[in-house]
Amino acid sequence: MRALLVLLSAVFLLSACAKEVQLVSTPSDIESTVVEEQASVELRFSKADLLRFTDVEEGIWKEARTAGLIKVCNKILNKDLLIIPVSGVPSLGGGFGEYTESGVLTTESDPETGDLIQSFMVSAKFSGDLALGGQILTLEEDRFISGSGEVAYAMLYQAVPDTIPGHVVIAEEAKELGKSFLRVIGMAEIKQVKQGTVALPKEQGGATGTLCTLEILVSNREIESGDRVFLMNVDVAALEPGSTLAEGEPETVVVLPPSSDKVQEPSEKK
Repeated sequence: MRALLVLLSAVFLLSACAKEVQLVSTPSDIESTVVEEQASVELRFSKADLLRFTDVEEGIWKEARTAGLIKVCNKILNKDLLIIPVSGVPSLGGGFGEYTESGVLTTESDPETGDLIQSFMVSAKFSGDLALGGQILTLEEDRFISGSGEVAYAMLYQAVPDTIPGHVVIAEEAKELGKSFLRVIGMAEIKQVKQGTVALPKEQGGATGTLCTLEILVSNREIESGDRVFLMNVDVAALEPGSTLAEGEPETVVVLPPSSDKVQEPSEKK
């Protein structure tokens, strides 16, 4: 009995000591890790698909951006990536939250179905720089949690994207490690940036920033108010027919029915 009590006491002591990992380095000693990922997708469009678009080229680019970013984010989520939020580090190489389209659409025609085929390479880059960061303020319709395809409202602390759409990764506190570490849990598209400055109540830190509307593209955990966001640089490149891709064969995405690239839905609750 005495041995059991000693063992239980030791377990409780270890549990108390392991509640939070303390970051020993000071922010000035830490360089924000720049995360880069890319993915290729091949889109197929039937004549009926193309008739849905008011502007065909704009519609094709949008489909490529969404399908590619979902695939990119799923690759990042599979790495269970942790980042350390820091301030005062260099930007991502010029600009904040940039979205670019490169290359020329050069569709092929499938001889059997008549579908138009176009391949793309989608690249994304971000870091844990707080100057490029912000946080989720509230969810649509006053929900407590949210997931893929839903709307959230966020505040960007300093930098805002010059053009729309912009994009952010979403991260939550890695509770098993403490407030110094964040885990990437999703990605969203910035649909609108509001004019003017908003502020949190003093009891919530009093941070100020710019309000924006997000559409969540993909997430593997439930997204809540207070989760962090970081601006991304995104490029969608149209590839010429027969281009050799370093990552192998592109994933084919049929536009109708909806993209076959599987979206990771929240797998666990906070």
